[in-house]
Amino acid sequence: MSTADLYRLTRLRDQHAAWTLLRADHAPAILGMLGRHFDRGTRRLPAPELFARLDADLQDLRDQGFDLPRTAQAYCADWVRAGFLLRRADTGSREETLEPTESAFVALNFVAQLTTDTSSITESRLTTLSSQLQALARDSDPRSETRLATLRAERDALDRQIAAVESGDFPVLDGPRAAERVSEILALAGEIPGDFARVRAELEGLNRELRARILDDEGDRGDTLGEVFRGVDLIGSSDAGRSFTGFYDMIIDPERSAQLDDWIEAVLTRPFARSLSPEQRHRFRSLLTEMEDAGGEVHATMTSLSRSLRHFVQSRHYEEHRRLQRLLRSAQQHALQVAPHRKPYEPLDLDLVRIGMSIESVAALQLHNPADDLVSEPVVSQTPGEVDLDDLRRIVRESEIDMDELVGSIAATLRVRGSATIGEVLRDHPATQGLASAIGLLVLAVEHGHRVEGDEEICWSSPSGVERVATVRRHLFDPTDPAFTTLEQDSL
Repeated sequence: MSTADLYRLTRLRDQHAAWTLLRADHAPAILGMLGRHFDRGTRRLPAPELFARLDADLQDLRDQGFDLPRTAQAYCADWVRAGFLLRRADTGSREETLEPTESAFVALNFVAQLTTDTSSITESRLTTLSSQLQALARDSDPRSETRLATLRAERDALDRQIAAVESGDFPVLDGPRAAERVSEILALAGEIPGDFARVRAELEGLNRELRARILDDEGDRGDTLGEVFRGVDLIGSSDAGRSFTGFYDMIIDPERSAQLDDWIEAVLTRPFARSLSPEQRHRFRSLLTEMEDAGGEVHATMTSLSRSLRHFVQSRHYEEHRRLQRLLRSAQQHALQVAPHRKPYEPLDLDLVRIGMSIESVAALQLHNPADDLVSEPVVSQTPGEVDLDDLRRIVRESEIDMDELVGSIAATLRVRGSATIGEVLRDHPATQGLASAIGLLVLAVEHGHRVEGDEEICWSSPSGVERVATVRRHLFDPTDPAFTTLEQDSL
């Protein structure tokens, strides 16, 4: 392996969404749910419908013990940012739609190949390859002599086949070999959704590139801008556009579509078709319909992008974008000049006025009721009185732990014993606040002591006079801690 190959693979690992998906923490769950709900072509789903389906799947997975705590909407937002899903605005409704990206199809096809029983070393695969090679060699041959010889050889082969059929002595493909070809056809059709997604991504990337060229062209005589002004469909005439247009024209051709439907129906009436699974029969029967629907979506995207680009130029909106681009570049150049003298975090003597307004839903607005500010009840004056300090202390002790008292108890026990645990402090100074005193001592032991081996029992009395016993981890208070030594010096 060369160094260039290593760098290329490293870049793919870090940037390609398919690789990211395969090594994600929840990759099995992501692939399983996407493969379940997007298993027929590039059909899009409305976002609320997909959220509802995924929420049901996530709940089933949680019941099985999988750790998937977030909602479907949150996961889909992450998958859109990661490049697994593509969010689009549906022109027919106000809802957004979600669909797998090309990278998601790549990951799904890779996983499917790991579990499929179909082998690429089959007679049908070799027949497909040989037929393609034969057609390529024939159609790319510029010499008339060899091309005529090839066509005559094909004609002779057809004449022999016709004679064999007329005599009734011809082989009939049936059984496993016929089912094998059906699997081969379905495998080839399964790659089409990923191809459609890739073509759509290429068209959208080309649209962004063309707009960038238009903004960079000087004046109205730029090559790209001039071609759009002359009515040239740069998106449809691109390599991806021409390749897809040829495929789509063949799909929507009535004569070709009728032939494909007749062939599909004929194959399904053959005896070997009874050995196919219900899923294979369904996929085979809906093969043409799925390709037409998916191709229609890509064709609509290509048409929309072409019209949008033409309107962008003919309406002269590009002039405003050019002006904004010049302003942004000017600001960047000035920033580079200022950068050596002013740090990004240094305050500037400049007040920026925020323009615009925040858009909120009308339902979130609340009307002001002036009556809410009126006082309907008369104000009652209270005569000042005296407060008992002991009563205030008692009220505070009912709601808070008296940490000062506990620190004093610990310090007193340390002076007598030299060392002290929670249990020894409670034996010398009973818990005046019950459980609260025990909890306070545990907090102080963690903050001003250290853990030692073993456990110990501690006792205290509840407010009703019931004796309580608990087993806690053994802690030794630190006699050198300033919290206790300072208190001891103050008492002296």
